[in-house]
Amino acid sequence: MDEYINMSDDEISKPIYRIIGFDRLVRMFQTKKMTFVKPEKWDDPFETFIAKTKIYMGSSFLDVGIRKNPHGTCWTRKSVSDAIWRIYSHDKKSVRIKSTPEIICRNIAKGLQDYPKSKVFIGKVEYLTTKQIKEKAKNFTKGVISGDSGKLVAESLLFKRNSFSHEEEVRVLVIDQDDMSKDGVLSINVDPHEIIQSVLIDSRSPSELVDVYTNYLKHVLHFNGNVGKSTLYDVPKPMTMKYKMKKKIKKKIKKKIKYK
Repeated sequence: MDEYINMSDDEISKPIYRIIGFDRLVRMFQTKKMTFVKPEKWDDPFETFIAKTKIYMGSSFLDVGIRKNPHGTCWTRKSVSDAIWRIYSHDKKSVRIKSTPEIICRNIAKGLQDYPKSKVFIGKVEYLTTKQIKEKAKNFTKGVISGDSGKLVAESLLFKRNSFSHEEEVRVLVIDQDDMSKDGVLSINVDPHEIIQSVLIDSRSPSELVDVYTNYLKHVLHFNGNVGKSTLYDVPKPMTMKYKMKKKIKKKIKKKIKYK
């Protein structure tokens, strides 16, 4: 269980979700590869703050070089989130895939069998104040001096500022010690049919597009999991309510109507 960070035994089998473009989903099925990117490509500058910490060794700075090999993808524990749909589905045509940390970890570990130096880690992001993150950076550097382990590198990438706590993020991280990465992108052989349990299409997508996506997944890619459309932005149906009035009130209403 060393590959799971900040996660209980119960949490590793609970669902996590990721919103991606349909073209990326198709590419995953066609190539049978899962893609990871270097943390430097992530948006928030504080995402790699700890990993970029330099260590002053008296007369010079030690560059530990840990920024060169970690790659990751970002998931969330939230099954329904307006903010996440709006952030990651700009064109209103993206899809949400569902899996579990346990299934993902098993598949990636299998894909890394020919690369014994590299490791996979999955962990929940911890949300902290800027001050707390800086304090973590100090403690982290002490660990680096004693030994720059893969797990230590992964742990350094599991902190974000409190303003992002609504994401409830889970990160899948691969520490590439076998130089597999090309131009900051790492691709690992996986079985998409095993990893992806269901596909949910953006609620704002037109029904014609939903039909196209569904048919392609079922009849071209032969995906056996559930395929559906999110109902997050659906207009609710008008409510009808039955109210049982007392006899006295009914008589009063009838009298008013009669004398009008």
